[in-house]
Amino acid sequence: MLRILRAAASAMSAEQMRAELVAHNLANSETDGFHRLLVTVRPGETQRVFRRDNPAPLGSLASGPGPAQAAVDVRSGALVPTGDPRDLAVEGRGFVLLEGGRLASSGRLEVDAEGYLTLRGARVQGAAGPVRVGGQQFRVRPDGAVEVAGQVAGRLRVVDVPPQVVSVVGPGVYAAPAGQLRDGGAGVRAGFRQQGAVNPVEELVQLVAGLRAYEAAARCVQVADETAARLAEVARL
Repeated sequence: MLRILRAAASAMSAEQMRAELVAHNLANSETDGFHRLLVTVRPGETQRVFRRDNPAPLGSLASGPGPAQAAVDVRSGALVPTGDPRDLAVEGRGFVLLEGGRLASSGRLEVDAEGYLTLRGARVQGAAGPVRVGGQQFRVRPDGAVEVAGQVAGRLRVVDVPPQVVSVVGPGVYAAPAGQLRDGGAGVRAGFRQQGAVNPVEELVQLVAGLRAYEAAARCVQVADETAARLAEVARL
């Protein structure tokens, strides 16, 4: 009985988080480079299972679902042309590596006071460190190379990251541990912005499904409570 109540409570908590994430996704659907958030539930702690008449273990069984967590869906949104060569978008799955391990898949390229290329307020990290263009005009090629006066000043580093290790830093800005970053095969497109990877219809479907799942879990709690009450009455007879 306790296992049922624990599982139902975890399901209700997960569905409540799903509703909150759906609202967050819809609110940021117009944010360039935004990746939708999903709710994930992992198994809880495992327990060894034994036979009553034999001490040999039969295996292990999860005590119940673990706490619900938010995860980033790393799939990219559609690319929209802007005509501005300073706009940048990753074409396909991947992120441009920024200073401090930050990640972004779209934004406007700027140049800071020291002549370094920045994206969403952080310096762009190339294969050989921060990319410096000085005060001159620059051009970003599809392979990530940054040209200044016909010379390659650096190359953007586009990385792929396992979804489970990506965390949210701000609107369109993410982060991941350095050990989890690996060079990806995605290219970049100058003069494009990446739309938020949110499908409003899909989000509304998720919301309806979550509400039904919440109601089902609440019903499980009610049935378990009624069953426990009846068992208590039988025990008193």
